[in-house]
Amino acid sequence: MAIRVLAGVALLVVAMTGPAAEGAAGPVPRTWRVGPHGQYAGVQAAADRARPGDTVAIEAGTYPGGLTVRRDGAPGRPIRFAGTGGTAVLTGAGGLAIGGHSWLEFTDVTVSGSTGFGVYAEGAHDLVFDRFGVDGSRDGGLVLVGTRRVRVANCDIRGTNSRGTSADHEALSIASGSSDVEVSGCRVHGNGEEGIDVKYDDAARVKIHHNVVTGNRGPDIYVDSSSIVDVYANVVGGTREATKAGIGLAVEDYSESRLLSDIRVFDNLSTGNAQAGLSLWAESTGTMRDLKIVNNTFAGNARGSVLIDADRFAGTKTLRNNVFGDGPVDTGPFAADHNFAGNPGFADPARGDYHLAAGSAAVDAGNPGYAPAFDLDGVARPAGAGFDIGAYERRWP
Repeated sequence: MAIRVLAGVALLVVAMTGPAAEGAAGPVPRTWRVGPHGQYAGVQAAADRARPGDTVAIEAGTYPGGLTVRRDGAPGRPIRFAGTGGTAVLTGAGGLAIGGHSWLEFTDVTVSGSTGFGVYAEGAHDLVFDRFGVDGSRDGGLVLVGTRRVRVANCDIRGTNSRGTSADHEALSIASGSSDVEVSGCRVHGNGEEGIDVKYDDAARVKIHHNVVTGNRGPDIYVDSSSIVDVYANVVGGTREATKAGIGLAVEDYSESRLLSDIRVFDNLSTGNAQAGLSLWAESTGTMRDLKIVNNTFAGNARGSVLIDADRFAGTKTLRNNVFGDGPVDTGPFAADHNFAGNPGFADPARGDYHLAAGSAAVDAGNPGYAPAFDLDGVARPAGAGFDIGAYERRWP
């Protein structure tokens, strides 16, 4: 402790030697630095010192041993783990074990080579993963079980589920009571099971949008026995398994509710899949209620644009303003209107450009009912005299 006198005023200066100093509003946030120029050589030691509001700043590089979180942040004072000067890569058999800990943020961090899950959280809440990566895991990549209020943005998840169909969970699993989760701007690719999977969540309130999900065993995006899920403005494709669609809506037998409800799928492009662009499937029996599939483009899929293999439907079932680029679709129980079967005049499908060309029969030909206010590119609808059919609104002039 030191006392200085300045301009007749005594100032008490206390050296901060503990985890945090007390300020007028509580502990003063600290930064714990990891790396060749930091206080700690390893991430775990720094993480064990961190308190609510603190930052664990990890120099770009590779750090063995994984990370087990042992402490919560607090409302408005999350514990932050941030790569500095590039990406911090955490390697090790255990990956990132969050458990039930909450108010945590991870930025510019990648978990690599886990022999189990890449990331596992169960019963946690208020988590942020931004510019986060999972690069290889034997089981699921980023797994949320009974976890609430999560934002996953600008992430890259690849090479997970290397154990194949015996692996637990998926590349990105939102499971078993998880809710209020948003996944946006991510790349989920080359994984051994589903890409993004929402499952067994009766009040999920999940938004999956503006992601590129490709080359997974499939489905790339899967919603199973869950309610209140929006899937929009995603590019999906290249599923590898012959029974897996680009986008799958399902009721599996593991579900207790056997209910899929309040699902909106719009502004997605689904191409080049080993099965259909979109499938509806019940493992044995289940109810699908209040489904709106509007303004999507399906093309170049091995088993057609839409495949329906489910038994019970209820509520509103709308199939509207979609491009079925693979030809006519048996719309089953859906109220179907203003869909286009075949090539409506794509700009350059051989090069993967499924925008509408000038003179396309899909321009201005859609139904405004349930039509989204924007397209896959973020262009406002309608841009012309009416709403266009498919995932893209043709720009004018």
